[in-house]
Amino acid sequence: MNPRQYHENKERTTLMMVIRSTRRGQGKHPGRIAGRVCGITVSCAMTLAIAAGGAAPAREAEYPLGTAAATKTQDVFGILHAGTISGELYIVNDFQIDRSGTIIDYGLTGAGEPIATAVGGGEHAAGTAANTLTKVSSGLKAMPWIVRVRYSLNGPNVDSSAVSGANGLVGLHVTVSPNPLADTDYATTTIPVIAFTVPTKVTSAITGSSGTLVTQNGTDMLVVAVGRPARTTSFDFFFNAKHCSMSPLAVAAVEASDIAEFSRSMTALATRASNLSDIAIGGGKHDTKLLNRLKTMRDEEQDKATQAIAAADPAYQQAFHDYMAAYVTSYTGHLSGSIGDSTQMSALLGTAAELKGDTPVAHAVAKISDATNDRSAARSHQGAVDAIDDAIRQIELRGTTGLAADLKRQAASQLSRAAKDFKTGQKMMHDAMIPFSMAYTDAYTRHLSKMTGGMAAGADAYAEQAIEQTNDEFASNKNLTSDNQKVQAALDTMAAAKAREGQGNMLLTLAALIAKSDGDASGTAKATAADWKTVTATGLASYASQRRAGTRIGSGSSGGSDGDSEGADADAAARAPAAPLASTRTLYGLSGQTHGVETDMSGTVNDVVAVETAADIIKNAVDTLTADGTSSSAALTRAIAEARTAVSKASTSGGNRPDVDATEAARIGRQGASRDVVTPVNTHTTGARFLMVTDGL
Repeated sequence: MNPRQYHENKERTTLMMVIRSTRRGQGKHPGRIAGRVCGITVSCAMTLAIAAGGAAPAREAEYPLGTAAATKTQDVFGILHAGTISGELYIVNDFQIDRSGTIIDYGLTGAGEPIATAVGGGEHAAGTAANTLTKVSSGLKAMPWIVRVRYSLNGPNVDSSAVSGANGLVGLHVTVSPNPLADTDYATTTIPVIAFTVPTKVTSAITGSSGTLVTQNGTDMLVVAVGRPARTTSFDFFFNAKHCSMSPLAVAAVEASDIAEFSRSMTALATRASNLSDIAIGGGKHDTKLLNRLKTMRDEEQDKATQAIAAADPAYQQAFHDYMAAYVTSYTGHLSGSIGDSTQMSALLGTAAELKGDTPVAHAVAKISDATNDRSAARSHQGAVDAIDDAIRQIELRGTTGLAADLKRQAASQLSRAAKDFKTGQKMMHDAMIPFSMAYTDAYTRHLSKMTGGMAAGADAYAEQAIEQTNDEFASNKNLTSDNQKVQAALDTMAAAKAREGQGNMLLTLAALIAKSDGDASGTAKATAADWKTVTATGLASYASQRRAGTRIGSGSSGGSDGDSEGADADAAARAPAAPLASTRTLYGLSGQTHGVETDMSGTVNDVVAVETAADIIKNAVDTLTADGTSSSAALTRAIAEARTAVSKASTSGGNRPDVDATEAARIGRQGASRDVVTPVNTHTTGARFLMVTDGL
């Protein structure tokens, strides 16, 4: 190592220590400190370059901005797993061109360095628009808001997996707070809104913290809560669940100075989210023949489901009625003496003895058992429909690469869960029928006693009438309704298990079908080249096959990040970014990941589906908060006023920065914080909207 290299390396090490020390010192004003770090980086790099004997590189030469006059806005989608943001960000960039020319935008390498791309690869005319997508890998950038989600079941905190499918009091505890590690000031000026849905079949009522709005939206209960700019806000939600499930939880944040702007911005964010697959993955049809076959299969399964359910449900109701009639008829035949107003145990024991052998009660038990199983099995066709629907969507989004293996893994999980859930449902039915039968015979005995004057003699003549009155009482009496609901919950659990079983079996069928359509009936992968061909056909090659999306301007052959590489050309500012350049579907940040393309695609598809699901929730939340377009909840009105004040304060206080020059001040934005979520090098960014999405249950 020559002396010059030694001193350069030493100076770089010192510089990084200063930067890390400054970042550790972030406190109440992270935006300002982030700006100073950026200022220190530039000024120190120039000073060190001069000290090493080289000329100070011009900032413009290091980061060329293109020739067009353009402004950019960003829609940022953060994916949360296990209740916390994983760090993977999908950022849709919209460019509006005011003056014709080229646009150079910057993403990030796997190491977090700015990486140049020429948007669209050519000239843009004034008055036109363009968009790109950036994917930022885990750990490279922080969202302005931290979202923490906890679950509880019947009191204690539990993992989300324990809540899924559970019965009991479910709690959802959400905290939204500004992120001190974020490089932007959006947490100060944006309004966070929390929204999620719970199916009405799971619960009929949800309670929440003050300011929470709960409305019924079709077959779902919609929950909406508004946070506050620059403040930590926490919300608690509770509901009694039967076989619990719920949508992904969505946290959206936009800047707005009034209700109309809030509505427009939120709606625009939701619209962008609903179209994310077209930008992120390319949408499109990839195997028309296979898709048409799957759609035919789906329609056939849907017809089977409709017919099977239409036949099985009434048959079950009749079998249950016949069972209860046989049960109490036998019970009536064993009554003796004074009936009383509650179950006569001697008569009940006489009925129990008839459960075995060739008796009407034993036959009724066999029939209700068969009818219960048939009712559950009828749902297996609906599970098959769901499996085919999901496969169609995945093929449309990602093609068939790696899908057969994914479906096999899903099938194994579904079938295992189905077997477990069905046993749970059977136990629930056993546990529910004992108190139900006792409550039923108590009510039946009471009605029968009134009709017979309290005596067993001649009671058979009143049995049918007493049954009708008992059934009516079970439909209206709150205590008896609860017993009936426990039976229904057991039925629903078994039915859901059979639907899951049908889904698992169909997934195995689909896996074999897709493997065959790929010419891979054995299920083993063909040559890598064939997989890449499929990727290219789906429009994914731009992020899966490119190891780099561009080359940073001003870097030498060493790939260093200080802009002072030995031998840099003097005309670096005039050079165009090196190929390959990102297309409109390029996802940055994947080069630093070690997992394969199949995993990348599967993860991307899952993330996109979660975001698109959240889009509908946000649209409905906006309608709830701004019912007539002008009025809103008190919480939203307060949040908008606080956001408006924060924006005004930031605009008036961020003009003069004595520690940086005018060019640098323009780059890092107001209050020393970048307006660009990816990198402050993108000086054309004027604003951003955010949507953070959790896993569903």
